[in-house]
Amino acid sequence: MSTKYALLVIFIISGFAYTQSTNPEDYASNEEIICKPQPININAGDVISADVLNEILTRINNLQTGGIDSEQDLVGTWSCTSTCRPGACNDGDTANGFTKNSVGLFTVSQKIEITSIKDGTQVRLSYPYNLGQSFFETGFQSCNAIVSNGKIFVSEPSGGETNECYNKGNYSIEMVANQCFRMGNINDSVTNCKRNNIPPAAPLNLKISISGSFASLTWQKGDDRHTGYTLKRKQSVDGTYETIASVSTDSYADNSISSGNTYWYRVFSINEYGEGTGSNVVTVSYLE
Repeated sequence: MSTKYALLVIFIISGFAYTQSTNPEDYASNEEIICKPQPININAGDVISADVLNEILTRINNLQTGGIDSEQDLVGTWSCTSTCRPGACNDGDTANGFTKNSVGLFTVSQKIEITSIKDGTQVRLSYPYNLGQSFFETGFQSCNAIVSNGKIFVSEPSGGETNECYNKGNYSIEMVANQCFRMGNINDSVTNCKRNNIPPAAPLNLKISISGSFASLTWQKGDDRHTGYTLKRKQSVDGTYETIASVSTDSYADNSISSGNTYWYRVFSINEYGEGTGSNVVTVSYLE
């Protein structure tokens, strides 16, 4: 490995020392990231409560506006795949980690670290490989960026940092799905990024039935990243959900219901990174 990639570059960000590894192996990703709009899992008979409707409207609004209020929405660690325009990446070009995928396009997958700088008015993107060409090696990239009006404005850092930014320019950017964004880059390349260390997906197909004096609930996992579930309930259309149980299984029997009342339920997946989006809503009226 060259000494160029063995460097540790020290950035001064908002008055704090920040140590950034420039070893590409620290940023490698085997997964080819594709940002797809999240499905809206609504089935016949589901209750469309105000909170679910607001989530749907927010998702639609994000598709219209790009879904990024400021560059600070991008702060974090992202697994990203850049797809290169034919001509900027070709057979025989082996620089910057690009390889041909199953459909004949050249891609590179890597982690991009996005940190807040300049008192939160900008962000810095740090990553090992150029996002848009494979005909010569450009080395570790360090770029400053501002997001405005559906565009990301990428510039060279100032202040004497040793890494260059070959990906300067103004590009489109949008939040395609929850925790997944897409942006353009040099040579008409496109980069899809999924945030690392995120809460799990919403549970699916929450169902409810009355069994004796119990409200029996069952559901299916949304993905394999969950470590448990939180059950929430409210007792009026405009009420506030309150947590009634935390469980590790995909079922629960609520024995705290009382005759003459109606209940609304949602279940949320959780892991060490927080609580994900809620499931569909179910409601039941208990009459002895």
